[in-house]
Amino acid sequence: MTTVELEDASTGSPGAARVVVLLREGSTALVDPDAAVTRRRDVRVVMVRVDDVEVRELGGSSGMSAARATVAALESLLSDLVPEATFALVGVGAVGEVAVRLASDSSERIDRLVLVAVPTPATALDRDDLGPVLAGVAAKTLILNGQRDPDAAAAAAEFHRAGIGSARVEMVPGPVDAPEPRLALSAVWERVLSFGAPRTTRRA
Repeated sequence: MTTVELEDASTGSPGAARVVVLLREGSTALVDPDAAVTRRRDVRVVMVRVDDVEVRELGGSSGMSAARATVAALESLLSDLVPEATFALVGVGAVGEVAVRLASDSSERIDRLVLVAVPTPATALDRDDLGPVLAGVAAKTLILNGQRDPDAAAAAAEFHRAGIGSARVEMVPGPVDAPEPRLALSAVWERVLSFGAPRTTRRA
């Protein structure tokens, strides 16, 4: 069985009733996507780093794949970090597939799911493997992809929308002259929180 070690950090309001769990990879995974936006809401954000090596074995291989082992590790971690009955889950980029698997396995706890710039699985085997998982997602779902994102544009959004019964898609145009056409989480963080943590805006 694959051994998975996860790193986590929290931001926002420690005692908030609403929790948003954010799954990302990379060096900024434990950094608030936009602290000013987060401060405007009564919400606690639990950030978990999921390294890319833990999400690559996604197909129908025998035994427990890296993705499934990561989901099991996340379930154990979140049972300690998030005692609240329900929470919102956000998956970014390639980690979105892990978020989908977690939402499918923990449908009684995850009431909202946001997928940001999540690409279509790379192979037909991976796509076939993920199909039943998508169908098992009961959470109200929002898919945010960039119109010019080279890996996660309209086709990737439609793949996930077609598989999740409650999903809706919002395509983000982005600056035409941007040097990097990929959709950045910081650009849609306000929308992520408005969907994942509704009615939490602080009064001025």
